[in-house]
Amino acid sequence: MPITGAPLEVVSAPWSAVVRAMQVLAAVACFTIALEQEALWRRGLLHSVWRADVLASWWGWRRRLMSSWALRLLPWLQIVLATTLLLNAALPGGVPGSSSLSAALLAMSLWLTALRFRGTVNGGSDGMLFTVLLGLAVATAPLVSPRLSHGAVLFVAAQVVLSYFRAGLVKARQPAWWTGEALRSFLAIPAYGVPTWVPQVPVLLRALSVAVILFELAAPLALFNTTACLLYSAAAWCFHLATALIFGLNRFLLVWSAALPSVWFAAHLVQS
Repeated sequence: MPITGAPLEVVSAPWSAVVRAMQVLAAVACFTIALEQEALWRRGLLHSVWRADVLASWWGWRRRLMSSWALRLLPWLQIVLATTLLLNAALPGGVPGSSSLSAALLAMSLWLTALRFRGTVNGGSDGMLFTVLLGLAVATAPLVSPRLSHGAVLFVAAQVVLSYFRAGLVKARQPAWWTGEALRSFLAIPAYGVPTWVPQVPVLLRALSVAVILFELAAPLALFNTTACLLYSAAAWCFHLATALIFGLNRFLLVWSAALPSVWFAAHLVQS
């Protein structure tokens, strides 16, 4: 849908570009996740582990929404909604209200999936994607005030910065992260299937662990200067790319790619 109503010209242009970037990247993330979910359903993994007849006792009126046949259709609904969100961001004008509705329905689908499986399916990435989609639903809603639209994007930015800073703070309080032992333990977990080419030299692991802590704790600095924000965003993207290649955490790369443009908008406001 058209991006409307920025109160200042200095704000409207970057805000419009940021929202469109978030829409495109969030759509790609949702599309990819839906394909992964469909593959799991087709292989029977989700149904065999989380049988509806075992979990249905506490669903109440939500039983029909979370039955196996309804959840089986959910990935295809997400694909349609993600495609709609992508087209509305890419095409000039778009359909008024369509982007907001698509983002809201995608957020609801994530909520239903989390409710169905009694928690997020992929940890923090699902939570951040839910935040991004809610922010987009508000930011692109018809007739919404410019202040509320900008506030929705700034809320996403705050969650992004807090996600890094809190993670860095938790690591900084654990001696095992400063010594590299925590990172070595993660690399040794069989479920991650870490490639054999990943070096596990103690000195290197310690240096990488310290670098990760400092990188995450530095997140608030990205808010005070657009150049610093671009540099930090590039470092963050490389960080998530590395975790995707090493640990297979591809969702974090996709979701935080969709969320990071919001931080640039926040930095633009501060610097302006």
